[in-house]
Amino acid sequence: MNRSIVVIAILAVSSLAAAQALPQFEVATIKPSAPITGGRIQIGMGGDPGRINYQGLPMRMLLARAFDVKDYQISGPDWLDSERFDVMAKIPEGVKPAQVPAMLQALLAERFKMTFHRDKKEVGVYALLVGKGGTKMKHRRFRGRCGTDAHDGARPLRE
Repeated sequence: MNRSIVVIAILAVSSLAAAQALPQFEVATIKPSAPITGGRIQIGMGGDPGRINYQGLPMRMLLARAFDVKDYQISGPDWLDSERFDVMAKIPEGVKPAQVPAMLQALLAERFKMTFHRDKKEVGVYALLVGKGGTKMKHRRFRGRCGTDAHDGARPLRE
């Protein structure tokens, strides 16, 4: 009986430590952006070191930053592109830049009650291939404006 109590206590402590392992922003605000006026959209991602200051970002771009993916890799409802948000957050000292996306994920999950999952999706691609008769393109060297060879010091990719 004592062993089972010790195991349960160890599991409880380890799960508590795992929950606290991910740093959180010291202070964070997420607000809807001001309405677009004059047909001009302004997006800003800047700020001081130790801070996040995103202005006018669509939710799709916020998710792309949080998950370190391209925006076209995110699928979801149409409002991901139309609704814009201002995000300001203070990063605690000692947090590595690689930890910030996970902190942003947790913030979005907390404030928007979002759930996320990763999925693999096959998409079509085009392949550029050489035809049966071989390539018809010729290597051409051109001369720069000054009459010098534009490839000075560089070797062509193929001879």
